[in-house]
Amino acid sequence: MPRRVRLLRKATRIVEEEIKRLRPFQALAVLLNDKATGIRKGKRSFGNIIVIRSVESKDAMKASVTRVPWPVLEKIRDRIIKDIPEVVKVLFDITPKPPSTIEFI
Repeated sequence: MPRRVRLLRKATRIVEEEIKRLRPFQALAVLLNDKATGIRKGKRSFGNIIVIRSVESKDAMKASVTRVPWPVLEKIRDRIIKDIPEVVKVLFDITPKPPSTIEFI
């Protein structure tokens, strides 16, 4: 299995485990193609970026962002950074649909 697929599956599992009690319409992790500068063990490193996306909807035609409590977001961030050392940045997408779509391409 390709490395990026393994990384994304780990991140998705973490997001789903931590957000499931909120019962969103859809929650996912997105692995961006871009890299970010981070610091690991006191040295500069270039690593991956994960975006957390969680939305509420009735029909997928319109969606609002799930109001994830800050402590839950911090726990997701901490788990992703600890369990997936290749990730140096975790973002939370707050864009509704429309204008955005739920998924990333």
